Amino acid sequence: MLCEGSTPVTTSGLDKLLTWVLFTAVVASLGVVAYLTQVPPREEPFTELYLLGKDGIAEDYFYDLRVGRGEAVIMGITNHEGAPTQYMVEVYAAKETINNATNRSEIVSMRRLGTVPVELADGQTYEQPYEVVINEKGPNKLEFLLFKANAVPPESVSGADRVRAAYRNVNLWIAVH
Repeated sequence: MLCEGSTPVTTSGLDKLLTWVLFTAVVASLGVVAYLTQVPPREEPFTELYLLGKDGIAEDYFYDLRVGRGEAVIMGITNHEGAPTQYMVEVYAAKETINNATNRSEIVSMRRLGTVPVELADGQTYEQPYEVVINEKGPNKLEFLLFKANAVPPESVSGADRVRAAYRNVNLWIAVH
């Protein structure tokens, strides 16, 4: 029933279209919010490389070595790459000194002690003792260099260049008597 002097209210086609667009946008945004709350965020892929002391914690490392006598450190690698990955760890005894002109440390020499190939599934961890034996006085640093197996540089890359080429590296300062 119309009142005297009033006009009938009509809904135009444009109003109906805008209502449906708004309704669709609200439903789509609710769907996106539901999806984002259920799917965990994707992290950047990375690999952990670490050393543990004799009790399996990040302390009580050896610092003094006797020539020819072994000491163990636990080497750990955890794969967070999102896929199975093959690694190569190279262990070096290095002699490092301070360059007084630049006030920076420089590698004087590096001798490879060993290599450890490791293959890990995504999320898998490798922790194994690594026996360090140095047969000469002089080295003052142990370098553990981690490479992805398909990215190990050629033998011609050595010293500081090899350390920089590593995907990850950790070290221990030592004294060899």
